[in-house]
Amino acid sequence: MAKYPSNRGSESFMEFALMIILLAIVMLAILLIVGDSIREFFNDIGIRWSLFGDQSVWAPGRFPWRV
Repeated sequence: MAKYPSNRGSESFMEFALMIILLAIVMLAILLIVGDSIREFFNDIGIRWSLFGDQSVWAPGRFPWRV
């Protein structure tokens, strides 16, 4: 029996491409739904971090009251 060349490689490539496209659409939908919450979360972290100011004075082994 002679083996004929199969066209399975291109079919699996198309299946893979369709799965990637579907995954991208799902990820985009998730970001559109919870994007504002994520942005607010990181803004809150940034604001709280900036309230600490310069922390180099409080490094271990250094005391601000000693000159």
